[in-house]
Amino acid sequence: MIETPPENKNNNKNQVVKNAFAMSMGTFSSRILGLLRDTLLMSFFPRPITDAWTAAFRLPNILRRLLGEGSLSVSFIPVFVDCLESSKHGASPAKAQNFLNSLYTLLLIILTGLTALGVLYSDQVMRWVLDESYIQNVENFSIAVRMSQIMFGFIFLMSQYALFMGVLNSLGSFAWPAMAPLFFNISMIISTVLPDAWFSFPGEGLAWGVLIGGIFQMGVLIPPLVRRGYLPKLTMRLWTPEVKMVLSRMVPGLFGMGVLQLSLVINQRFASSLGDGPISYIYIADRLLELPLSLVSVSLGTALLPSLATLLAEGKRKEMLQTAEYYFRLNLYVVLAAATGLYFLGGAIVELFFQRGQFTASDTASTAQVIQIWALIMIPASAVRILAPSYYAVKNTWYPAVISLISLIGHFFLAPVLMEKWGLRGLNYSSLASSSFNFLALFLAFPVFIGSFSVGKFIVPLIKYVFICALMGLVLQIHPLLKPVLVDHWHFAGQAVTLFFCIGLAGVIFILASRGLQLEEYEGTFAKVIRKITRKLGFK
Repeated sequence: MIETPPENKNNNKNQVVKNAFAMSMGTFSSRILGLLRDTLLMSFFPRPITDAWTAAFRLPNILRRLLGEGSLSVSFIPVFVDCLESSKHGASPAKAQNFLNSLYTLLLIILTGLTALGVLYSDQVMRWVLDESYIQNVENFSIAVRMSQIMFGFIFLMSQYALFMGVLNSLGSFAWPAMAPLFFNISMIISTVLPDAWFSFPGEGLAWGVLIGGIFQMGVLIPPLVRRGYLPKLTMRLWTPEVKMVLSRMVPGLFGMGVLQLSLVINQRFASSLGDGPISYIYIADRLLELPLSLVSVSLGTALLPSLATLLAEGKRKEMLQTAEYYFRLNLYVVLAAATGLYFLGGAIVELFFQRGQFTASDTASTAQVIQIWALIMIPASAVRILAPSYYAVKNTWYPAVISLISLIGHFFLAPVLMEKWGLRGLNYSSLASSSFNFLALFLAFPVFIGSFSVGKFIVPLIKYVFICALMGLVLQIHPLLKPVLVDHWHFAGQAVTLFFCIGLAGVIFILASRGLQLEEYEGTFAKVIRKITRKLGFK
């Protein structure tokens, strides 16, 4: 068994779980609407339009992920927390606010220029992220460029959202920032079902839905910032020491947590050479991958960074290491189970939610092949989301940046080689290889840059995790047996019953096996939730 930490360590662990749970609930609500949005998108529009929209949205969305979950947040939060801590110990109470004002003003200047360039040079940008064979299809490429011009303002809005979210997270508010994307998804759902006749070209409504949704997602964080007294204001004082510190960490941080996102740009360029469909297939796989990643890894990583930064600022380095170690194991425990479910049931999920209208059985089969490989990618990718905040907490952004850059370059050269033999699958195999290298390099260097992170402590728990996943995999073999019996009679209802029955059965196996193996990760999370539910239902 793992050594039980002192009470104050348990308090820190419980606080991170509480914050991560609040984020997960908000994120889960948003992802459910996001699933409905993508279902409508794939059903209402043919693959050339969904490919064009995905291609045009890729770069703004990549930058949103990097800034929202990567470079800006991870660089800003430790410095802002230090300012807040300094204020508690006699420093100027306005230090944090002044720093926030300076960074916000500088960010607006940079974003205005970046957005203007993106709109003016959308044609050149799209030529950079798409293969020449796609560009030669003048109609599809023209639609992608026009969509890009409309949607590039999304970067301007989401970068501000990222900063606002970082402020609220630093102040201990996690649930509302995590729920803000709900408003984006509502805007996208409405834009998807609007008649094409209202717009000048097919899919134009989708592009406007992105921009309007971004306005709402950013705007809903303004009221809580006003209530907490940290709404940023414009200022003439830009180059403060704190701002310089954040900017110096942001550049390497763009690579540190963003290798998977940057790989998507490469994937899109290569996939666009494979005809209609592959861009959309990768998009669906990415969306399904992001659900468990956002619920678990991103929520834990986002909640973990302020806690680690605070512990370090208080001189509690040993406690910081123990906290990071525990949540690394917790992430593996949950994500391995999620990856198992996605690997075996990915095709059934796509068939249930997407196979209708313009999305055919052939599209489902191709997407299912991509999802199986991406289920494996989810394991190292999720681990990076947990390991990277520890590096950022100790203000080391250069090492994750170097490793991510090496991974990215390796993927760029390896992908064409594997595609020669396996096509779209080869492209995804290359993504798996680059993500695995990124994880291993961060994990093995952890004791060197941060502190003792004994591999021995993971052997027994890891064996237990794998054993539980093997049991789940065996149970999920029942799905192909049940499907013909129920689907032939009930069609959509049969698909839903079969899928959710298998998910529920695998969940029961997961909980029973975790309880039987006395896993600390289970006792510290799922067991507490189950006990609370049973108490509220009147059971002891």
